[in-house]
Amino acid sequence: MPDFLLNQNWLLWVLALVVGFPFLLILLGEMGAKLKRRQPRLIGLIQIFRNFVLPSLALFILLVYVLELRRSETLVRLTETFLWITLIYWGLTLINVILFEEAQEGSWQSNVPKLFLDLSRTFLVLVGIAIVLSTVWGADLGGLLTALGVGSLVIGLALQDSLGNIFSGLTLLFEQPVSIGDWISIGDTEGKVVEITWRSVHIMNLDRDLIIVPNSELAAASLKNYNRPDPLQGVTLEIGFSCDDPPNKVIDVLKQTALESVAVLETPPPSAWVQTFGDFSIIYKIRMFTPDYAGKLKCGDDFKARLWYAAKRHNLTMPYPIAGEYEYKSLAPTAEDIKARATGVLITVPGWDSLEDNSLEEISEKAIVENFAKGEIIVKEGSQLLGLYVIIEGKVELSLSDHDGYKKVMGHLAQGEIFGEKASLLSGQLSDVSVKAIEDIEVLRIDITTLQHLLQDNPILASKLGEMMELRRKSVKAHFETV
Repeated sequence: MPDFLLNQNWLLWVLALVVGFPFLLILLGEMGAKLKRRQPRLIGLIQIFRNFVLPSLALFILLVYVLELRRSETLVRLTETFLWITLIYWGLTLINVILFEEAQEGSWQSNVPKLFLDLSRTFLVLVGIAIVLSTVWGADLGGLLTALGVGSLVIGLALQDSLGNIFSGLTLLFEQPVSIGDWISIGDTEGKVVEITWRSVHIMNLDRDLIIVPNSELAAASLKNYNRPDPLQGVTLEIGFSCDDPPNKVIDVLKQTALESVAVLETPPPSAWVQTFGDFSIIYKIRMFTPDYAGKLKCGDDFKARLWYAAKRHNLTMPYPIAGEYEYKSLAPTAEDIKARATGVLITVPGWDSLEDNSLEEISEKAIVENFAKGEIIVKEGSQLLGLYVIIEGKVELSLSDHDGYKKVMGHLAQGEIFGEKASLLSGQLSDVSVKAIEDIEVLRIDITTLQHLLQDNPILASKLGEMMELRRKSVKAHFETV
């Protein structure tokens, strides 16, 4: 090859473009195909470099080093400007992928506020624009800053509200009185923080409406954060019971019902006390705690619903408000109606159909009808059985705990079926399973003394209960062998 060709710099650049550019395109394409399966988050970086940075770089080399155009020409400047823009965009994407994308929960990357990221990106873009203006277009940054200083007065007056929100956002960023996921209350607005931007805080209220509060308003207002400094939430309710109900009994029922309610913690324990004596009732207060504000929203209604059933079971009276005299005709079933329905259910239970009518009526008279709310535990695994239960209406779930303490469902029982049959052996028997109401349920509880007297006089019924106990024992054993 002649020496004069080797001395031409443009020839080396031509060879680099002709050979190197296609080679890099192919190499980046192969890398993208492999990373698509292993590291899909890096594909965007490769595509940006392959589709934007590399072509703009090749065009810049062609214009400056092959065609030898001057850097001051408009076409070259536009090409170099586009190259800088693609490099800045690629660099910001690289930082986001390495540091913040798919950051593990609890790491410092995941805790960086979105507002700080937006402001940081804006600052880096402004620095990039300054570099482009200075190096590519030869702009005098000193004069530009002076012009901006004069113009900023006009801009500041025109955008004072927006700028106020930005600076308020910076204050919130450093103080961090709220974070995404916090439940807050500001004025009449209450809800969960779902996003924090440079201008405002987005709050989702209980009706799932999105409320946008400007940062300046948030910074100036009195803010209540339910997640700070401790997410633990206290719930206090006021309830009245009859003056004839023993206060200690009422307090025990209140605390026990609270412990069984949704999202209520055992520690700190619920507390209940007599608040005052009213005109027609004794007013009690119950305080319980939930792990967070979301639990607080759930536990109040659940507690009230469970308390109604608990009051019925313990013969406690929640007085009606009295506004005047009126005639009331109750449509609720009487005690005789309930006993008759219980007798009708007993006849359908295997083994009980062998009893005489007078025996069934005697059982119905002595047995207790109890109501439980959906989700209530009727019998807890390992607790002492109070008698034999016959389901009058509703369904229950039988479950037990495996060796690791996890609950395993054994099956379900419905109308006419029984549980607690171990109570027929001796008093003090412990339940092998937990029984939970999966819908509102009504049961007939036959106490142990009545049940044992009944079995002495009815060997057929005793045999049926013995068979049922053996089947349930085998079922429990089988479930333990499979866990």
